[in-house]
Amino acid sequence: MATHDNKPADFEERVSYVHSATTKDIDEYAEAKSPKGLEEGALAEGGALDVFSREAFALYIQYGAVGIIFGMIPVLNYPIFNIYLNLEGYQTASYLVLTRIGWSFKVIFGLLSDCVTIYGYRRKSWILIGWTIAMICLSVLAFLPFGEPFCNRAKTKYCREALEQVPAAELQYFNLDAPNNGTFFILLSMFIAFGYVLAASASV
Repeated sequence: MATHDNKPADFEERVSYVHSATTKDIDEYAEAKSPKGLEEGALAEGGALDVFSREAFALYIQYGAVGIIFGMIPVLNYPIFNIYLNLEGYQTASYLVLTRIGWSFKVIFGLLSDCVTIYGYRRKSWILIGWTIAMICLSVLAFLPFGEPFCNRAKTKYCREALEQVPAAELQYFNLDAPNNGTFFILLSMFIAFGYVLAASASV
């Protein structure tokens, strides 16, 4: 194996090679680097949003509303569907799943808001559609009566007992059709979830 007897010359050759490798092709790098328009990381023109502007406060209010509904709808499971309407365990479990299933479609909602325009608007139209769906379903859920409870707790003390153990005289205080009223309200809760997830996805 050949070696260099002149070590200073060998050192200079190595330094020259490293220097040339780090300084050449400057023009090629200038052509390949990111465009100046993307240097600041913005995906759209117009600059950064003023945190005290009306648009910013609209987003704050929207995400506050999303947080309230996101926390409120699932907790209706126990007092309304479990106690008042006396739904079965699998039905209340499906309620929790259906109130969160809207988040599984967030990618689709995002694609719709980015690719499909309505009256020339991409995001605003979809935000309005989402909140309209949510508000209609919330209004129906709030004002439509649930019907008589499964057990009238004001008139009987056997509400916690199985029906087989309830005396025949007390059965008049039980509404055995109450669980059948739960399906409609479960579907309403699901559409509420779709509505506010659509609005949240379009605003991102």
